[in-house]
Amino acid sequence: MKKKNVETKVITIMMAASMAASICPAVPALAVTKNQVAADGTYTKTAHVTKTEEDVDDNWNEYDVEVTLSVEDGKLKDISVSPKNGYDSGNDSYFNKAYNKSKGIKTKLAGTDATEDSINSWDTVSGATRTSKAIKEAALEAIQSAPEASVAVTVDTTSLEAFIKSAEALTESDYTADSWSALKTALASAKTAISEKKSQDAVDKAASDLNTAIQGLKKAEVTTESYVLMNIPYAAFYESDGVTSVDSVSSATLNKTRNSNLAAGSYHVDPNGSDITGITFPVKISNLEALKNYTQITDKSSVSITVTNKGKTSTTEYKGKDALFESASYSYYILSEAPSYYKEATVNADGTLSFSEVKGASKTTLNDVKSEFTTNTKYGDYQLNFDNLPDSMKTVFGVVISTKEGGNYGLRQVENIWRNSELAWSTGFVTTTHGCTLSYEPYKAMMGQTINKVTYYTDAGIYELPMDQKVPVKFDGEVSAADASIDVENIQSSVTVTNLPEDFQEEYELTDSDKTVVAKDSYTVNVTTDAKGNVTRTLVFNSKPKKGRYTLTLKDKSGTYADISTTFNMYTEAVPVQYNEKNDAPALEKTDAASDEDFKTYLKSIKSVTVNGTSYAASGRRAVKLINEDGSLDLTKDAFKDKKPGDAFAITVVEDGYKTYTFTYQVPVTGSDYTYVYAGLSWSEYWASEGVLAAGSTESSEELDSRGEADKGAFDVVTRATTNHGLHRGSFQCTAVIETKDGTTYNLAYWKDKDTFVTTDGQEVAFANVKANIKDYKATGLKYVPVKVKTSDYEAFKEKYTIVEKDGTLAGGYGEVNLKSYTAATDVTENTNGLKTATKNADGTFSFSERANGTYSGLKDIQLKTATDLEPTVKEGDGSFGEFLRVDFNGDYGDLGANMQAVKWTYYGDDATYTNAKASYGTKFAADNWMHKSMGIQLGLTDSVRCQLPSGTDGTGYWSLTIYALGYEDYTYTFQVREENIAQPKAADQKDIDALQAKVDEAKGLNKVNYTADSWSSMETELTESEELLKKDSLLSAEVKTQLQHMTDALDRLVQKEADLTKLNEAIGRAEGSNYNEADYTADSWKAYTDALAAAKALTTSENTLLQSDVDAAMDNLNKAINALTKAETPVDPNVVSTTSLKKAIKAAEDLKKADYTADSWKELQNALSAAKAALNEKKDQATVDAATENLNKAISALVKAGSAKEKKTPAAQTSELKNTSGTDTKKTSGKVKTGDPASVFGWLTLAVSSLGAGGFALKRRKRRDDK
Repeated sequence: MKKKNVETKVITIMMAASMAASICPAVPALAVTKNQVAADGTYTKTAHVTKTEEDVDDNWNEYDVEVTLSVEDGKLKDISVSPKNGYDSGNDSYFNKAYNKSKGIKTKLAGTDATEDSINSWDTVSGATRTSKAIKEAALEAIQSAPEASVAVTVDTTSLEAFIKSAEALTESDYTADSWSALKTALASAKTAISEKKSQDAVDKAASDLNTAIQGLKKAEVTTESYVLMNIPYAAFYESDGVTSVDSVSSATLNKTRNSNLAAGSYHVDPNGSDITGITFPVKISNLEALKNYTQITDKSSVSITVTNKGKTSTTEYKGKDALFESASYSYYILSEAPSYYKEATVNADGTLSFSEVKGASKTTLNDVKSEFTTNTKYGDYQLNFDNLPDSMKTVFGVVISTKEGGNYGLRQVENIWRNSELAWSTGFVTTTHGCTLSYEPYKAMMGQTINKVTYYTDAGIYELPMDQKVPVKFDGEVSAADASIDVENIQSSVTVTNLPEDFQEEYELTDSDKTVVAKDSYTVNVTTDAKGNVTRTLVFNSKPKKGRYTLTLKDKSGTYADISTTFNMYTEAVPVQYNEKNDAPALEKTDAASDEDFKTYLKSIKSVTVNGTSYAASGRRAVKLINEDGSLDLTKDAFKDKKPGDAFAITVVEDGYKTYTFTYQVPVTGSDYTYVYAGLSWSEYWASEGVLAAGSTESSEELDSRGEADKGAFDVVTRATTNHGLHRGSFQCTAVIETKDGTTYNLAYWKDKDTFVTTDGQEVAFANVKANIKDYKATGLKYVPVKVKTSDYEAFKEKYTIVEKDGTLAGGYGEVNLKSYTAATDVTENTNGLKTATKNADGTFSFSERANGTYSGLKDIQLKTATDLEPTVKEGDGSFGEFLRVDFNGDYGDLGANMQAVKWTYYGDDATYTNAKASYGTKFAADNWMHKSMGIQLGLTDSVRCQLPSGTDGTGYWSLTIYALGYEDYTYTFQVREENIAQPKAADQKDIDALQAKVDEAKGLNKVNYTADSWSSMETELTESEELLKKDSLLSAEVKTQLQHMTDALDRLVQKEADLTKLNEAIGRAEGSNYNEADYTADSWKAYTDALAAAKALTTSENTLLQSDVDAAMDNLNKAINALTKAETPVDPNVVSTTSLKKAIKAAEDLKKADYTADSWKELQNALSAAKAALNEKKDQATVDAATENLNKAISALVKAGSAKEKKTPAAQTSELKNTSGTDTKKTSGKVKTGDPASVFGWLTLAVSSLGAGGFALKRRKRRDDK
């Protein structure tokens, strides 16, 4: 030890000893050694870190270290080491190891006894030997410089502690201010004395003084009225406002309810924050004694609440009255002053409390506050926002919405009241928000009422906001509009509306992507209703709209009902990007037609990207950017993290204003040993490795099921004798074979339409040519199973199986109502869902593995679909199709049904956990699986070789079934089967048989001409099946009921054709153009004619939907009435000369053109015309007029066309002349009569009759003259 250090230490020891002596004179203090404890204080020493010969080559410099020991209560409370002179960053690692790493002095010794032995117990640190040695030296010098802790005189504080405890248990409000002040002074002195413990005398005096102060306390006068802050449950708070059924606010987040900034003015009981219980509000109470059973909060009360918001955790301590925030209902804090507003509490006979309306402060009416009301909010069904509320309003305790109908509705913090100015509530349609269940029963009655005021209860007073706001009725309806292209000639979008109230008066509003309301004259929503009441809505654009996302809002003109709305994309098909087809550097690139600006804008504006069914938002808080700004795919993202060579990823890019763009990225494969294709497999091949009963068996059975079908075998071929349904439905996914009676076989590929099927070799066959000759059809297996096969075995595989290679086309079915036909390009990859591996066996055959789960559809540029919105039903057992157990799927089943390939059932018996399977069963199309065009997917299990229940079970219990479908994720449904679900076949009831017969009779009474060909064909199919069923000797109840349902559905789905009025209008035109004269015909025939004409014309102007059969009947009746017109006998007047026919002939001649005919024939016509006009003017007698008429008609007939050889006119030409001279309507020609033009026989007959009539009149006149 250096001399300077020795001197310093001696001085320190002397000073410490002197101080200790003054404090505790009884026991002197000396410097500590060994296990002596150092006195409390801070001791600092410095040492030098010195290199040795061993360190010459090490790259570090010598430096000083300063060590400070902080001693408290005899312990090393803290050890601080600071580098000093000579230190640089090259020493960091050594310094930290010796100081605060795992073996550092601070880590090892902090908290240990403040003794020399403790310092010596610390070993130098390996790897920091020189530094740790210097630190230890400084620490020893520091501890050795400290004086030993003094031994204080023992002081007895028992009595003083007892008095302090007694004083702290007292309540200030119980005593007068002066006596309480004296107590507070004595209590403070007592706490000082017990802390210092200077001497027994000092402690005893403090105890005596405190006891005196306690004894001197004087009771305060008890006031009859007190004011408290109280936790009042919502229901009790709002009861005086006429509000009923207001419960607490439930919360799933557990944070907002416990955050006083968000839930100010409220309280909660449960510390976990599961709800907001009520309101903390001033209350006037007549007697505090009434609150003795409730929790009193005082200034000493406190509660700490820790919340996490946006990942940040914070703790807030609520003291005094603020501790009411987390306390029991009716907890209270006594206020020292009367508040300006309060509720008066009444103590009921049972001890409970009830509360008056708010008293004290008068209500302030706010007329300048702006409000915004909406029915479109994610926080409930209605939202009311206010702007310009008073700034003094910091805390909102409660809000009451009142209506002019007398309703009052109390709102609650967080769920209904947000940030003071935003109010929202549910009436049962939006029932959750942010995972929290919304309370809606108390607010349902508000729908249809009119809000006339909103009352705010706040810390700044009571405010009333006058309003006149109708609350439109919400309903469980939806509107949707299909995305549509703006690049077509007729731009339109199909609109679907569901659950619209009957008295809803439709009115539409359209807003574009800029939120601008689109002008009404630029679009129309056409609403049409067919004869069966089916409504079709189409949004038709009258001019080309700009691209983008539009909002269509359906409004009720009367204002009774709330608006409903939807968004849809009006897109251009000219997407400015395309996949570069470079799987080693996948990217979107600009199309040739796109500009650079369009390309950049598209990439920046992508809305979302979907990868193998998982959608990723491209912007927003949780955005995942999968496509970089240069168009390249970011393969480092999690969407591609599990990629393997050969895996495919269907990628769909969504952007408003553009058609959805889908492409396929496939991870490159180098030298693959496998080829991937679709192959047609038999039922037994498909199920062989799927772990089902009778897997791989083709065993058949001669036994028929309850429906008379041979479906009791294993996985043999399914054969049907009927042609109804199955040929079309089976062609969706099955390998179907049609065999005719003459031995011809057709291998079905798909149906081009309902009347034409296409065979696997591409032949198109008209079904009508083979239908009557069909012997049966067979479903042999599945035609499109994704398969991988070793490339070395591929040629052999192709010889044995029907395959579709990459980029080939898959096709199936034809569209029927909910079932849609499909075509798709093939793209089987390693991660295709349902992939089977084909293995070549020694004998040259192939076997197939269990299907593999995958994330890719196997269809080029198509996402793997997920079945949603299905409505499953475990049917009551009836065995309508020969099954003993059946499950149907309705809802949105159509596309899944069209792509359904196979179904696997698993039976778990009584295992409700679906863990231990007892048996699994495979199925076949038609025998077990079916999809109806309108009645859903129908799945059954048949008692057969492929399905036998385990011994000791009856089929009741727990089951699951999984639907495997082309391009779909596997869909699994779990369910429980009860006794009533197991089929118990029974004979049909005569009532059901009669009902089916009635439907058959109804169908036979219909006229084919009134309905569309497709709907009539479907009805005829069901009619045929119904008639065939009714011919059976014994009928099962299930099959009759099922066919009755099918027959009824087919009749309901008949689509009435729009009647063609063309021929009827032609008949009406002919009748009216003939200018029939009532006087010319008998009364009966004329009445029949006019009645038929009126009836025909009434149909053409009817606003009702017309049947074609009615139109045809009206036309037939009119033609028959015309033909039945009977001439009346006309009395002869010798003084009257009829010139009607002559006038018509003259008119016809004058309408002709000279240039059209030869000069000679035209001259003859002019001569005859001049004579005719002279006869008309003279009207000498009927014979002269008739002769002139006849001569003129002959001249017209004799006209010869200019430039042609003179020849006799054809009958057609004569007919034309006669027709036109008779005055028949010529509106459908040029309006001029031309010789040789075709005309109706009817016109000729008219002219002939009129001519004969004139002649007859003349003959009668001559006869009378002769007689005379």
